[in-house]
Amino acid sequence: MKILTLTNEQVLELADMRASVDELRSAFALLAKGAVESPVRTRFRISDVRNILLMPSLVRDKVNMASLKIVTVYPDLGPDVPSTRAVVLLTDAVDGSVKCIMGGTALTAVRTGAVSGLSCRYLARKDSRSLAMIGAGGQGFFQISGVSSQLGIQRVSVFDVDPGRRKKLAERCKNELHIESVACESVGDATAGADVIVTATTSKTPVLDANQVGPGTHVVAIGAYTPESRELGSALVSKASLFVDSVEAAMEEAGDLLIPISEGAISKEGVKGDLAGLVTGKVGGRANDSEVTIFKAVGLAFEDNAVGSMVHRLALGAGVGKWVEL
Repeated sequence: MKILTLTNEQVLELADMRASVDELRSAFALLAKGAVESPVRTRFRISDVRNILLMPSLVRDKVNMASLKIVTVYPDLGPDVPSTRAVVLLTDAVDGSVKCIMGGTALTAVRTGAVSGLSCRYLARKDSRSLAMIGAGGQGFFQISGVSSQLGIQRVSVFDVDPGRRKKLAERCKNELHIESVACESVGDATAGADVIVTATTSKTPVLDANQVGPGTHVVAIGAYTPESRELGSALVSKASLFVDSVEAAMEEAGDLLIPISEGAISKEGVKGDLAGLVTGKVGGRANDSEVTIFKAVGLAFEDNAVGSMVHRLALGAGVGKWVEL
């Protein structure tokens, strides 16, 4: 059996952000049609902060591709080791052949940035020009890239508890995205006047609350993915219009919602809708320019499938990758 292998670097070369956003839009439309199977991931808790995740999916219709991602989340290994590392396997659902094994760390970063970008297409104000990035880890650059692919972002303010990381990310945005970027010394400094705020941290307790978010802001929260951890304070969640990547997954995993629900700050019915509803028009998006919107993402396996399948097709066309015999 011959399998194409793609490194993380090759995934990044092939996965254009705008194309990835469009690919995910199509995938969420297929989800709405019932053509996607993407069960809630299996999580093995190794310690209080270390987790191993198994994420399978099947996308039917024209794609007919199954995927499996194995993810390790070890945020305590120091600044030189990515907190999230992964590998993705693609299998043809028609003949059962394994098609590709690719670097899942890069794929995760791209597809998560693309999901955040897709949320901005439906929920952010169209005149949004400033972005606050809270968290300068492995996801930071791709979050900024995803949001910028959908909005005319002109300024990025970066905060991270590590001064070196926030400075490094700000410099990367200047050099690679050609966006005015500044490293900030506090969350409040970063979010002042921001049209869009993204949180991508490993914090278990809120890093952002209502007093740091102005009218009309779109907030994207992607860091917390367990019921007991959250990045957003209850006061912020209770005053905003809430949207998620998947209602089912959010009600299993999203502490950003589950904790305020347990406190009585919001109800389960407070979630207005998900991305499948937004892309198909079954759910309305932003109501007005003063509304605060929140998009909470926990990450779904079929997102890896959709963007990974695109990368696989492009690799075959360009002759990129290495074939191995198993």
